[in-house]
Amino acid sequence: MPPPAACPLGVVVNPTAGKGRAVRAGVVVVDTLRAAGHGVCDLSAGSAELALGRARDAVDRGELGALVVVGGDGMVHLGAQAVAGTTVPLGVVAVGTGNDFACTLGLPVGDPGAGCQALRAALDAGRHGVRPVDAAHVSGPGLTPAPPGAAGRVRWVAGAVSAGLDAAVNARANAMLRPRGSARYTLAAVRELLGYRPWSYRLTFDGVAPAEGPPHGLHLRPGPAGTATWTGRAALVTAANGPRIGGGIRVAPHARVDDGYLDVVVATDLSRPGAAAVFPSMFAGAHLRARKVHVVRARAVTVEPGPDAWASGERALPAAYGDGERLGPLPLRVEARAGALRVLVPPPAA
Repeated sequence: MPPPAACPLGVVVNPTAGKGRAVRAGVVVVDTLRAAGHGVCDLSAGSAELALGRARDAVDRGELGALVVVGGDGMVHLGAQAVAGTTVPLGVVAVGTGNDFACTLGLPVGDPGAGCQALRAALDAGRHGVRPVDAAHVSGPGLTPAPPGAAGRVRWVAGAVSAGLDAAVNARANAMLRPRGSARYTLAAVRELLGYRPWSYRLTFDGVAPAEGPPHGLHLRPGPAGTATWTGRAALVTAANGPRIGGGIRVAPHARVDDGYLDVVVATDLSRPGAAAVFPSMFAGAHLRARKVHVVRARAVTVEPGPDAWASGERALPAAYGDGERLGPLPLRVEARAGALRVLVPPPAA
């Protein structure tokens, strides 16, 4: 990594993350890094769109030694749009409501001082403080471009892409003003379950890995060029790069962020009582014990509406979400890109 004086650190703060804690944490981060001798460029702005535009421009011009985001998973998502697929590493000071990505990498959560200490340790370690991890490359004709109106229909996702009940809950929670924190997600789940019916999907998998444990149970049909398809009704379709979503829900507890695969979790045709029983068990990862919950490890998956999706009386499929941010309607393709994201993580103590 170039010396700090040659390549300053870009910092982006989410002014609303963690009930305003990120603003105070951002001051701590900037002051701490400058006191340690690092050049710091504060790229924060009045909106995520402007901040991402500044960050992306700085990365494209080769002006940053690293990009540091202060907030939760939404800020990780923003940072990924700027640095994924480049050699610029991402630093994370996790002070948001949901900090799933930071938890997965063992970074401090909720303590800006500890977050800064970990960040400085990673920077001081040079290349040994940079950990390459996978990122999900998402594309689709209806995909909402990443702010600020990025060219093309492509998004990067660090954690997981949700396209079923968890996506519908995410949308409802985002629209609610109260309660704050994780309780809002729980209340949104209860309300969404009241009107739940399974949706019709067609999933096309690329590069399916051999099962390491019990068979996944989905009846996949071989397709051209090594693909495999599944068509049916499902409550949950989640393509996970990491194990957690929604502030601690262990949707794919065995997913690894550096294996080049997605863990695609599919809960098939659950009744309303069945969905109500399975959804709470996701907090502990116990939903994988249910007979109708399956995991397919694959390099990529294309998620489309199934043949019954547009039938009269069918409930509209939810829009897909990634890292808690709206991606857009189906269809979309999610592909694991190995090592696409470089993250500042302090090396293990000797």
